[in-house]
Amino acid sequence: MNANLQAEADGGAAGARVANGDALLQVRDLSVVYESVGAEPVQAVDHVSFDVAAGEFIGLVGESGSGKSTLGFAVTRLQKPPARTNGGQILFDGLDIRDLDTEALRRQRQGGFAMVLQSGMNALNPVRTIRNHFIDIFRAHGHVQRDRWDARMAELVQKVALPVAVLARFPGELSGGMRQRVSIALALSLEPRLMVFDEPTTALDVLVQHDIMDTITALQASEGFTAILISHDLGIVLEATQRVLVMHEGRIVEDAPSRDILERPQDAYTKMLLSHYADPRAEVVELPGFPARRPSTSSGTGVAGSGTGVAGSGTGVGTDGEARSLSLSKRPSTSSGTTVSGSGTTVSGSGTAVAASAREGRSAQSAIVVDGVSKIYPPPRRGEQPVRAVNDVSFRLEPGQSLALVGASGSGKSTIAKLFTGVEKPTSGSIRFGDLDVPSLKSRGIRELHKNVQMVFQDPYAALNPLHTVEYTLTRPIVNFTGLRGDAARARMLELLETVGLSPVEQFAAKLPHQLSGGQRQRVVIARALASDPQVLIADEPVSMLDVSLRAGVLALLEDLREQWGVSMLYITHDLLSARLVTDNIMVLNAGTVVERGETAHVLQHPTDPYTIRLLDAVPNPARAKAAGR
Repeated sequence: MNANLQAEADGGAAGARVANGDALLQVRDLSVVYESVGAEPVQAVDHVSFDVAAGEFIGLVGESGSGKSTLGFAVTRLQKPPARTNGGQILFDGLDIRDLDTEALRRQRQGGFAMVLQSGMNALNPVRTIRNHFIDIFRAHGHVQRDRWDARMAELVQKVALPVAVLARFPGELSGGMRQRVSIALALSLEPRLMVFDEPTTALDVLVQHDIMDTITALQASEGFTAILISHDLGIVLEATQRVLVMHEGRIVEDAPSRDILERPQDAYTKMLLSHYADPRAEVVELPGFPARRPSTSSGTGVAGSGTGVAGSGTGVGTDGEARSLSLSKRPSTSSGTTVSGSGTTVSGSGTAVAASAREGRSAQSAIVVDGVSKIYPPPRRGEQPVRAVNDVSFRLEPGQSLALVGASGSGKSTIAKLFTGVEKPTSGSIRFGDLDVPSLKSRGIRELHKNVQMVFQDPYAALNPLHTVEYTLTRPIVNFTGLRGDAARARMLELLETVGLSPVEQFAAKLPHQLSGGQRQRVVIARALASDPQVLIADEPVSMLDVSLRAGVLALLEDLREQWGVSMLYITHDLLSARLVTDNIMVLNAGTVVERGETAHVLQHPTDPYTIRLLDAVPNPARAKAAGR
């Protein structure tokens, strides 16, 4: 092959081949811009260049908005308007695929490249069985003889550790992890030489996440395809890949072997990402923007014990690499602004004082008492057994305390939240909040319960109405639950924004959700939960959708609110590190049953149940990659 560009005379393709060593993928000076009508162009990928050798497994890491997913869509030719490639080359096996026509691109995908998308549910058609998904691919590409369709499908689903029976199911009948495995199997059906995995473990619990990554690494080794793992989680990437590209603001700021990234990171942004990992089993757990967490002086194991003190200091590192000092001891109720990079606005730092004028003299007054609660759902399909989601669970959460409910998907932790908020009724057992018998409440009693018990939801993007301003979102519950109107309600709304660290408050009040970053949206969700002046916050995976640099700020805000407002907190999570940071006590749930409970630090440092140990071992940890000789 001549080193010069030569025309590809195949099916009208407008590509060109280049001879360049052993690289399977070569990206040269690539730029991608978003050009939306009525908006300024956004340069999402800015003059990026890198090579990927045949058989190599690399990671592409960056936070939301860094351009990593846009780059993944560009190199697989899956980008759609308003995204447009406005410069550079994408050479796959020497062929420039940027200008391939539709038919040539279709032929190139079979045996060429494939992409596994972030959300298994969104990537699959909800009204077609998994078998029909495979048939669509076989028909489109014609690479599998019809009499081999069933055998090939069975082979592919078994490669991703799924039973053949899954082929008869619809996507909605599968768990999140199973849907992601189906997506991987569908991509494998093209027999690709390059696989791009875009956030394949996002929103999955740590055990499923760990299993999915084990499957991906095993497949890459056995099938021999080249792989690019796109993720915001540097811990996952370092454990799986041989080389890491770190992306920030559309550019690759560091490209090095995984071990060098661990031991000798060069860029300040890479150092910041690494700083946000810690071992929840450590004697002292400390993250940037959050105080050091030490075990309490008493190693009590009762859930209804006294809260541990959290006064201390830490060092925060913003995404611009600048350190800031924090003190989370008791503070006066004045807040000072700190610039958080990436947002382009000024927000209060994660250790800011919480405005508490509306809460003076008030704290949580009623205990949560859950006694022998079980919840059994009917069989999901004819011939199957009923589902016991919660099995004889009991606990007591005293006023002002925090309790973590920890477990993998399906463990029953979110079901307990639904039972306590009156969304569902238990099959047996009792739930009391003060004088309220929750399962027996009618409309007036439910209103009183919801005034005092509020939820902080997992997904800040889905939790806010995209058509409503922040002011409307916060003012509505203020009017409904406190009786304030007009100027008084607006003053309360602005105070809430200051409380959650969003200032200048007038500017944030006028914004719509799409104008906020993920961390800012979650702060609005927390402010809305506070609008009714509750005694209890139920935080359901409140940081699982956020970048690592934003998590500490939201967690520190929740800790501030608990300390200074006196609210109780039921913290639902699969993330043991965040549980260690913000809760006094912990209960570990497995298949609806409590398998371990006690003071958080004590349980995590001295686990006795094998399930708790599995959860701890599955926590992403860059240090583990180093210990394994990555």
